[in-house]
Amino acid sequence: MNLLWLRVALALYSLGLLHAVLTVFRRRQRLFRIALGAISLGVVFHLVALVEDGLALGHFPVTSLQEAASLFAFLIACAFLLVYWRYQFHSISVFIFPLVFVLTLTAAMDRSTHYWELPLLRTAWLYLHVSLIILGYTAFFLTFVAGVMYLIQERELKSKKPRAFYYRLPPLDTIDDLAYKSLAVGFPFITLGIITGAFWANAVWGPSWPIDPKISWSFVTWLIYLLLLFTRWTAGWRGRKAAYFAIAGFAATLVTWGTNSGLHSFVSP
Repeated sequence: MNLLWLRVALALYSLGLLHAVLTVFRRRQRLFRIALGAISLGVVFHLVALVEDGLALGHFPVTSLQEAASLFAFLIACAFLLVYWRYQFHSISVFIFPLVFVLTLTAAMDRSTHYWELPLLRTAWLYLHVSLIILGYTAFFLTFVAGVMYLIQERELKSKKPRAFYYRLPPLDTIDDLAYKSLAVGFPFITLGIITGAFWANAVWGPSWPIDPKISWSFVTWLIYLLLLFTRWTAGWRGRKAAYFAIAGFAATLVTWGTNSGLHSFVSP
């Protein structure tokens, strides 16, 4: 498979990674404009790579770990551009650019392993399920980042000698607004992803599908985010409590993503 355009995107994303590293240790952000342009151009080349993969494979490229990582990186990069356009703050790039680079690096490695070759697994439900889940994860990553930024900002405000990174952080209300909106976007995607996954799993495994470890963890993750939404709506949870919940929810998301079992292992038996 031709990985040229994906590797071009990776090279452009590396400028974003350099910017993130420098921002942590220096107050000035002279490289941000260059990094922003590189990330924007990288998204274009990344989209070309995704389309090329889809045409070569004859289906939407989400049926392997590397393909899913590629789509995840692309969506996170797009989410950053959307957030930057809406809120105009730079500091979120410190969290996003490294992850985009690492995921794209994973996707750009040689794909010699055969993935999910069973015809039974190649259904519209599968492509829809994985796509919805990754869209949900993308939004929840923004919720997680907003939670981390909120806790850092709150801590620095209470200290008498704030560090350099403090001056790059947006106000607490802006961070909380990003956390809520990304949560509100991500929850419907995850819910629909679980529903479509249930239809797919029932067709593949039959009545025993709920006992699969990855499915069980996905329900745990869904409940955490449901509780976070419920407490924000009813109890008015904001700030530190919501930030801790967002971090816990994304930790459960990582466990869900990393749990490989049976047909959920991304590798055909």
